Amino acid sequence: MKGFLVFFVILCTLTSHAQLKLQIFAGPNLSTADYSVKGTKQSTDYKFGFHLGAGYKIPFDNKLSFSPAVSYKMMGYKVVFNTPSFPPDLLAKDNNTTLHEVAVNVLLQFDFSNQPSHFFIKAGPAFSVIVAGKEKYNLETGEQVDRSMKFSLVEGYGRYNMALFIQCGYETSGGFTISGGYNQYLLSMNNENGGPFILNHLIGISVGKYLQLKK
Repeated sequence: MKGFLVFFVILCTLTSHAQLKLQIFAGPNLSTADYSVKGTKQSTDYKFGFHLGAGYKIPFDNKLSFSPAVSYKMMGYKVVFNTPSFPPDLLAKDNNTTLHEVAVNVLLQFDFSNQPSHFFIKAGPAFSVIVAGKEKYNLETGEQVDRSMKFSLVEGYGRYNMALFIQCGYETSGGFTISGGYNQYLLSMNNENGGPFILNHLIGISVGKYLQLKK
C-alpha cells in the first residue's frame, strides 16, 4: 500500500509542470468471481460494494490523455460448493467473502470531442493489493466460521493481482463525470497447491468531479 502512495507522489512531481486536472470519484459496484475446483465450476453470486478514489487527467496529444488513478474498493464474491475446496475448508459448503482492495490504474483516456461536454473512454492495466479480507462459511458439520482470510505468497489466498480495466462515460462542461467501468482480473487469488481457481471481476458506476486545473 505504501508503494502505491509513493507511486502517486512521484507521478504528481513528474506532472507538476503539465496541464492537468485532478479528479475525485466514487460509486457503487458489483463483484464476483469465476470459481472452479479441479476443473469443476462452482456456483457464484455477486456482492454489492463501493469504490472511491482520485486521479489525474493529463492531456498530451489532442484528444488523448494519460489518466492514472488510485482507488479503494470494497468487493468480494459468494460461492456454493459442489466439490470440496481448500481454501477455505474441505468441509465448507459455501463461502461469502469481503475484500478491501487498493489499486493503481495506469490508463489512457480518449475524448470523442474537444467540446467542454463530451463522451470518453478509458482503458489500461490496474495493479492491486488486498489489504484485508473476511470470509464467512458454513461447514458440513453444521458449524459456521467467520474469520479473517489468510494471505501468503506461497499458500492460502494471494494478496496481489492485476486486471484489465475499461471505462466509458460522459464529462460535462462543469467538470462532472458519470461512467461505467469493468475490471477483469488476470490472476487467480488462490496460491494453495491444488486449490481452487478464483478469478475476480467487477462492474461499477462512478460519479466524479474535477477539482482544479493547472497550467
